[in-house]
This record gives sequence, structure tokens and C-alpha cells, in this order.
Amino acid sequence: MSFKRPRRRRRLAGRAWIALAAVIAVILTAGGGVLAFENATPTSVGLNLTNGAKDVPTYARVVFTFSRPVGINDVAKAFSIAPATDGDVESISGQTQYAFSPTKALTDLTTYTVALGPITDLSHHRMPGGRWTFTTNIVPRITSVTAPGGAALTDGSEMDPGTPITINFNDAMEPTTIRLDAGTTQVNLTWAADARSATMSTEGMPSGPLILQMGPGGRDQSGHHVPGTFALKTGLYYHDHEHTTALKYPALIQMPNDYYARDQNGLQAAAIVFEYLAEGGITRCTAIFQNAPDLIGPMRSSRFISLKIARHYEGLLFQSGESQATRNRAAADPVPQFFDTIGYTYRTSARYAPDNLMIKGPSVNAAEQNYFSGIAPFTIAKARPDLVGGSVAGTVSIPEHYSVYSYDPLMGTYQKSEEGHAYQDASLNKPLRIEMLIQLHTAESLVNVGDGHGAHIHDFNLDSGGAAQIFYKGLGYQATWNAPDHNGPLTFTLNGKVVLLPPGLVWIDVVA
Repeated sequence: MSFKRPRRRRRLAGRAWIALAAVIAVILTAGGGVLAFENATPTSVGLNLTNGAKDVPTYARVVFTFSRPVGINDVAKAFSIAPATDGDVESISGQTQYAFSPTKALTDLTTYTVALGPITDLSHHRMPGGRWTFTTNIVPRITSVTAPGGAALTDGSEMDPGTPITINFNDAMEPTTIRLDAGTTQVNLTWAADARSATMSTEGMPSGPLILQMGPGGRDQSGHHVPGTFALKTGLYYHDHEHTTALKYPALIQMPNDYYARDQNGLQAAAIVFEYLAEGGITRCTAIFQNAPDLIGPMRSSRFISLKIARHYEGLLFQSGESQATRNRAAADPVPQFFDTIGYTYRTSARYAPDNLMIKGPSVNAAEQNYFSGIAPFTIAKARPDLVGGSVAGTVSIPEHYSVYSYDPLMGTYQKSEEGHAYQDASLNKPLRIEMLIQLHTAESLVNVGDGHGAHIHDFNLDSGGAAQIFYKGLGYQATWNAPDHNGPLTFTLNGKVVLLPPGLVWIDVVA
């Protein structure tokens, strides 16, 4: 018995070692299988956005997460997005996570397709690539600002005083969150039923620049916020909307200003009107047109100053005729002139002679084209002036012309009365609206010509320069005038800066 026990123990011990070896073998075989499986599995990639995602913010970036390290250059080369969008691929976590960051916000309400082509990772495993789509959310914003009829208002646009303005959005807005200011004053908005547009009134707003601003904080009815701010620089100004004929160069038309001549036709469409004394204390006008209205008149004869104005503004002087003295002066320093001509001018029975000679806009253009086509094209430069330092000038009196000018702040224009008569344009039956009034001081002389105009006629110096007062938007400015070119327009200077003439009617009273 003692002899058998050791042998049995040895057999049991041997069997235990065999079992342990088998277990170890199984463990090692299983681990190797897992490793082998993992090594055989392709590299995978996931996206931070669910395929087919909706309402994705336009500022979102696309983040890729890889199961194995990959090179950034390989990712950048394999990446594409459509519609095409500029941006950069950058690492955000080692070599397993990369992001594509657009350089600007994505387009709202747009479906994008993101794709990665096949990539071999850094351990030489293949990644087959992928393809995803997502749609961006709406970004509520102002799409346009329009005047009646749908005419778009952009920076620099102008509209008539009192014109309603409509602000159009790309989505239904939450009206209580939208604040629109005109300057420093909040504007009352009237919203459309669909809350996609709102209208504001400009009634009672004074003429001049108008800046509309919408600050942050607005949102649509889905809770999307309006990004940033909005600003529109426009203006309220009177405009003459009558039909006109464009001219190649200025037409200067002599117009009487006596009792029987008022009210004249066509003055509202003039670019500039010069008014000056003729004989017997009566004034005469030289009206300069760049666009001729349908009817202009009456027409009368020219004076010495008319020739000088025609020379400075490089146009054609229209008149009924001229005295021998004026003819002699014209011969000494010629300017193109057009006289009463059948087929172009006509006498109307609606006025008393001699203040009944009229001309139509198309005839003005025909006279330029048929008789003086060789005159070079010329345009009087006009733009909104930016004046500083003025003093209040709601009423301006010019006794030498028996005139009083009164400012209308809503229209931004002066209205003229002479000898108590309030001027109108006879064609429009509306008050004559003068956008800029200039009182030009110059040397005046009386010339004895004995030609039927009286013992003396007035002559004015339009070349030496002198003092001037400019009245614009209800303010007065002390300025100077000069004639830098014998054959070029007069210039007006304020604080060393040339004053621009506004687009509307500019009235120049020439006085001693």
C-alpha cells in the first residue's frame, strides 16, 4: 500500500499540469483571435451630426472621429462638402478627431452633403469613407426695404417726404422682439398678418438724411435669433416727378418775371435759375435745364448777364430776340444762341403778348440736335451737400428783388413769394419748391445804351468772385463764389470747401 500512493499522487499532479496548460492554451488562443479580429476590422469614422439632420445651426462645424489615428493631410484630401464652402480641416484631439470649420456662416435653409473618400490610416488599415447630409436652419433677417410699388431702398436711396416704408423679412417674426429706430427715435411698426413684413410711416418727419437701424435681440416665431444689426442710410427729399426730355448739354431759357409772366411754366424742372434786375425794377430769369419739361415759358429777350451765364454753363441760350446793344456784346464774346423760330417756338393764346412765347421740351432737344449738334456734351455736377456751421434761416428776404423765401421743414424746400405773390409752377399747379437758395453779391453797373430798354440797363460781373449766402435745409451759411474758369461753372466755397449743388432746383439771386 505504501508503495502505490506516491505513484497515484504523481499521476494526479501530471493531470493538473495538463489541465492548466490546456486552459492557458485556450486563453492564449482566444486572445489571439480577438487581436486578429481587431486587426482585420476596417477603420471607422463617425460624424458629430446625424445623417439627415435638420435645423443645423449655420455656424456649426463638422467633426470627424476615427477609430484609429489618421493623418491630417489624408483627411483634408479625402474631405468634400457640397455646396462648396471655404474652410479649414484642423485637429481637435490628437490624430483621431478632426473638424472642418467654415470660414463664414453656412447658407441657411440649405442641404449640405459631406463626404470622405477612402483613407489608409497610420497603421495601414483602410477606411472605406462615408457620406452624410444635413440641412441648416433658417436665419431670420431683413431681406429688403421697399417703398410703395416695391421699389427697393438701399444705402443712398432717396424718397419723397411722407412715403411709407416696408421692412420685409424672410420668416414670420415675433413682432414684440423687433425694434426699429430712425436716428434715436423708436419707430412704430404696423405688421402684416403673416408677420413677415412691417410698415412704418414717415409722415411728419423732417426732410433730410434718414438712418434706420435695427438692433440685436430680434427673433422669429420659432425662436431663431436675428444675427447682428441692420442699418439703412436713406433720405427724405422733395423730387420733381414730371416728364422731361434729357438734353445733351444745358439749355438756358430766358424767362420774364413781370406781373403778366407769373406763374411761369417749367421752372420746377430747372437745374438752376438765375434771377437779376433788368429795367424799371423788374427782374428777369435765366433758367438752366439739363432735362427739359414738356412746356417752358414764356420766353423773352436776353441781357448782358444772360450771355455770361451761357458762357459759364456751356449751353445754348434760348430767347425771343435781343437788342442791338446785347447783339454787339454777343459779337465781342460769342455764345451759341437760338431765337424765336417757327416750328420750335410758338405763341399761346393763354397768355398776353409779349409774355406768350412758349417752347416744348422735345423742341428744345430738337433745336440742340438740329442746329447745334457740335456743342460738346456737358452736365452740371450735382450731389447732396454736407454743410456744417449754419444758423437758422427759416425766412430769407431779398429786398432788391422784392422777394421773401420761407422754409418748409417737412419738404426741405424754400417757397418763394415776390411782391406778395406766392410762386407756383403753372404746369404743375403746385408751389415752386427751391431746394437751395443762393444770394450772390457782385459788382453791378448801369450801362447807358439808349436802345429802348430805358436810359440804363444793368450789367453784372460774373467773373471776379465775391461774397455769397447759401440757404439749405433751413440753415444759412456765409460763403464765397468765384469763377475759376472763364468758360466753366461758378463755384461756391464754404470754409475752404467747394459746396455741391443739390439735385433739386437751385435759385440764385444776383444782387449788388
